[in-house]
Amino acid sequence: MEELLSLLDRYAPGYRGRVQGVYGWRLDEIEDRFGRPCPGFYRAFALAMGAEGGPLLEGLHEYHPSKIADLYALAPWMPPRRFLYVFGDASPDGQHYFLDLDAPSEAEDCHVVRFPFGEQTWTTRLTRRFVSLREMLFVLAMTNVHLPIFPHRAEYLSTGGPAGAPPRAEDVAVILERLGFTRLPYPRRCLLFERHDAGILLYRRPDDPGFSLRVGFLDPAKLRGFEAVIEDAAGLSRWRGAAV
Repeated sequence: MEELLSLLDRYAPGYRGRVQGVYGWRLDEIEDRFGRPCPGFYRAFALAMGAEGGPLLEGLHEYHPSKIADLYALAPWMPPRRFLYVFGDASPDGQHYFLDLDAPSEAEDCHVVRFPFGEQTWTTRLTRRFVSLREMLFVLAMTNVHLPIFPHRAEYLSTGGPAGAPPRAEDVAVILERLGFTRLPYPRRCLLFERHDAGILLYRRPDDPGFSLRVGFLDPAKLRGFEAVIEDAAGLSRWRGAAV
C-alpha cells in the first residue's frame, strides 16, 4: 500500500491525508460472516482506506467493511463464498466488483471480477477485469486522479496493426517510450506511462489480448501529433465517444 499511497501523493500532494482506514476488527467481522479469510492485500487496502478512499474510488460505493459484513449477514442472495464482494456499482446494471478467491495472483491477492446480483449471474455474466486488486487500484490512480488534470483527453482501441497484424501491447509500449514516456514499474498487465505533459493508461483484461489506451495531454497540438503516430505505427483507432 505504501507504493500506491506514494504515487497518489505525487499525483495529488497530501492525498494520504484524505483517506481513512478501518480497525482490524471490522475485517474480522467480514471473515466471520463470509466464512473465509480475506486475502492479505484486501486487508491492507481496508486498513489504509477502507472507510474513505477519496477520488481514487470515485464511482464505487458500499465498500466500507461494515457494509460488506452487513450484506453477508442479511442478504441470502449473495454469490458462493468463492467470491468476496469488495465494491458496489451504482449504475442501473449493477456490475459489482468481487475478488475471485479461486483465482489467486501475486502477494495474497486475487483476480477482480464483475457481475450483477442475481441467480447464477456468476456463471452467466461474469467478466474478468483485473489480475489483482492491487493492479485495479493503480489503474484507478491514473484514471481517477492523474488523467483528470489534463484538459485534452482521448481513448484508442486496438483494431488492426501494420500489414493487418493485430497490435501487441508490448510493441505499443516501445513506441510510447520512444515518444519520451516513462513506464511505471507497476502494474505489469495493465501499463501506466508518464511524461511531464501527459499521462497514459494501457488497459488489458486478464483473459483478452486486446487493449485500449486512455491518454491525457496539456497541449491539444501534442495530442494530435501523438494520435498521428499511434494510429499509423500501432494500428490503433480513436474511440470517438471519448472526451476531448
